[in-house]
Amino acid sequence: MHEAFNDAKYTEATEKAIAFIKRQMDVNNFVYQINFAMPYEDAYSGNVIYGTVTGLNDDLDQIFPLYINVPSYYDYSYRGKVSGTWHDVTDYTDYAVNVYVLQDAEYKVITCPLKADGTWESTMDYKETYTVPVLDAEGLATGETTEEVVTYTLDVSVDEGIKEFRLARNLSSRWETISTSSDLIVERLVYDATEEISAEDGGYAYRYFSFFTIGLYSYSDAEYTNAICKIWNVGGGIYVWYTNHVAVGHKIAKLLQQVWREGNFHYDVVGIAGSITNLQTGRLPASFFIPADDPQYNKDGSSALGVYGYLLNSRTWAYDVGLALLVFTTSGDYDLCKEMLNRMVYEQNTDGSFNFSYDIYIGQIFDGYVRTGAMGWLVWGACYYTLESGDRSYVDMIEKAGNWILSKQINDKDDMRYGLITGGYGTYHMEDYSYTADEMEWCSVEHQCSALQAIEGCALVFKDMKYKKAAELVRERLYLTCYDKNNCRFYQGINSGKPDEAWALDCTTWAGMLAFSIVHDGTAKDCLATAKEVYLTTGKSIVKSSESDYYNMTYSSSDTFSGFKPYSDRTADYTGAPDLVWTEGTLGYAALALMLGHWDEARIYVDECINLQNCDGSTGGVIYTTATYGMLPWEFHVWESVVSSAWLYLIIHNPDVLFPKTLRQVYYMAKIGNIHDERPSEN
Repeated sequence: MHEAFNDAKYTEATEKAIAFIKRQMDVNNFVYQINFAMPYEDAYSGNVIYGTVTGLNDDLDQIFPLYINVPSYYDYSYRGKVSGTWHDVTDYTDYAVNVYVLQDAEYKVITCPLKADGTWESTMDYKETYTVPVLDAEGLATGETTEEVVTYTLDVSVDEGIKEFRLARNLSSRWETISTSSDLIVERLVYDATEEISAEDGGYAYRYFSFFTIGLYSYSDAEYTNAICKIWNVGGGIYVWYTNHVAVGHKIAKLLQQVWREGNFHYDVVGIAGSITNLQTGRLPASFFIPADDPQYNKDGSSALGVYGYLLNSRTWAYDVGLALLVFTTSGDYDLCKEMLNRMVYEQNTDGSFNFSYDIYIGQIFDGYVRTGAMGWLVWGACYYTLESGDRSYVDMIEKAGNWILSKQINDKDDMRYGLITGGYGTYHMEDYSYTADEMEWCSVEHQCSALQAIEGCALVFKDMKYKKAAELVRERLYLTCYDKNNCRFYQGINSGKPDEAWALDCTTWAGMLAFSIVHDGTAKDCLATAKEVYLTTGKSIVKSSESDYYNMTYSSSDTFSGFKPYSDRTADYTGAPDLVWTEGTLGYAALALMLGHWDEARIYVDECINLQNCDGSTGGVIYTTATYGMLPWEFHVWESVVSSAWLYLIIHNPDVLFPKTLRQVYYMAKIGNIHDERPSEN
């Protein structure tokens, strides 16, 4: 813990903050888990998709088979004969079991008549009729012929696929000729039973759950229903669902529970998973805790499509994952770090990048929206875990991501953006939220600060000078190209060959921290002064409102608060920007003050954030803002957030981990020895 925060209230605040972040790892608390049989790609369609459910049990209400059974579960891969038993059928001679295999279509394999001994089986009777000469007593041909008939029974095998067994009546039979020649006719006895007994009437061989179903959806531009699937209890604690009605798109399964509430049946989502990535791969923290009465609250996303995205309850941003890695590494919760990193190995794109955000249950369901800054935090979090723990299990993932970031550095010295890192790719347009996959030309100051952490971390993890050289170039050009000397602040970035002069708080505080060195010590002090002059806001209340765009009916306080707002309207870029306390930005200011040795100043705003952490309605997380502005482009909410809670924890416990700086790398340099021009081989 930093010596500036040696009071018990800071210990209490960090304990509450980390407990909140850990709870966000299980934000929806689904008891039931859905498993897909395989990772069905987005392009997969027109064939069977299936899986299992865990968490259900045999004591729940079920519809039982009344007439037919199978001795064991014939799973998808089974090939061979099938058989079973029957009971409680009055005239068994009129009944049979129709056996189906579901693949791209529903294939009827055989109709098996019920047998007198209470069984049925997939066998078929054959009859071979031979034309043979009639012989006299001496064994000589008489010139006449006769027919001899041989009958036998063969097993009929089912192919791989989903097996269904259905009781049917109106049994009929016929001999079907399958081969004929001058002296041999081969026939088989074929049965048909046309009137099938439904599963609801007990005519299938497996039982299924009365009040639980699987909704299968494909997500592309919106969420489309493919099928509502029964969940079959096939014995041995195995609960199977399936359908062959599946369309192109990201496959999402939701476990739906039918409940009677307020005079009507409702279908509550009690489990969710995606076919490519699901919760079993590893948990990630949901970025926000959304109160259940909030218009943005939606546990399964069915009414949260719109322009604001799919589902905020279980959305995690890569930035938040990186911060959580820094927190859990600092706290020594290495198992949680490994779980998150295992998941991110799974999520990493083939080019080494990571998406801007993910659904914690489903994975990537959005377009290819990648931001260099968010990746910077994630990669730095992975590097810091690697350095502190000594666990090098994730160096391949780190290297691929680090090299992707390096690939975005501008190397043309005639380009104004020289040495800076571009922002990534993918854009959502504000007017209609349409998406284009364009590569970004913009070099954001915030992205430089965030990405610099990643490549500094890669230099330390790999002892490779290419990362160190790239980092020093970013640091140099960040100051030479993006510092606004007239206003003692950093521009928002470089765009279209000129400075982006919009005023954003984090560009000044974060870049000010990175400018803190022997050469630019005065720059950091000037940035602190500018931030306070331009962005400080005082006397702010936590605003309660029932209006949708401004909704907050959970959090409140009789106190007023001081802190920092995210934007200034000194240029037209942020006209109408909300005047509210933004805790993430306020803690960023406190971190810069702490670095400069202004401990009293840092404590003032850390204390303000602790007071907001303790507001009425809080569960222990730090609320993100004091007022909601839910509309685009602001999207600020009075919700407890992982970001603000993580910043509070790290400033108090481990502020040096926020933006590793040249002067502060002595500790790590001692750990790794010399950085070499060539990366040593891994042994």
